[in-house]
Amino acid sequence: MAPRKMFFVNWFRKNGRDFPWRNANVNSFKILITEMLLRQTRATNVSAVWSHFIQRYPNAKAMAKAKRTDLLRQLRVLGFGNQRAEALVLASTWLVHHHNGRVPASLEELLRVPHIGEYSARAILCFAFGIKVEIVDSNVLRFIARYYGVKLGADNRRNPIAWELARAALPRMANHAKEHNYGMLDFTADVCKVGRPRCEICPLSESCNWGTTQVGAGTTK
Repeated sequence: MAPRKMFFVNWFRKNGRDFPWRNANVNSFKILITEMLLRQTRATNVSAVWSHFIQRYPNAKAMAKAKRTDLLRQLRVLGFGNQRAEALVLASTWLVHHHNGRVPASLEELLRVPHIGEYSARAILCFAFGIKVEIVDSNVLRFIARYYGVKLGADNRRNPIAWELARAALPRMANHAKEHNYGMLDFTADVCKVGRPRCEICPLSESCNWGTTQVGAGTTK
């Protein structure tokens, strides 16, 4: 049985995390940059440097012209400095050359941007443009595998079943999609955690394949 259609929306409204990039006035370029900064990096770490970084590089033209040494200094605390700096400059340069610095609101066009993959493209569509679209990162993938009791590989790009289940879970109203997807991300970070899921406090435990099995066995590991 799938979670109720508004479950993650309601959970987010009560328990959602507060990050600066979730404010209503954050534009599509800043969302794109945020998604690139968040890769393999804790959101709290990105939050600590986000405001200063965005002020320094507020648009694609500024990022495309960034000095590598300056970028590396800004990104040092997040790790993957060289890879991240190169990716940010290449993506921004592409936007300048092909879209006059604007971020396209099309999945097909976003996937053409260097270093923007399936998850990032869909996250940008949802969080920057409010488009009703499913997102699946490694945390959402883990939740789907546990909740539905399905075996999935570690690569979210090669799990059509996960994408189908995530799509089916979307709320009916398009204007709820952003809160729904933020709710899934926050729920999997706080409750359905990677190492030790908190089944004892999970409101979905009675309908979750993993939760009913683990709680019945007397463990939440």
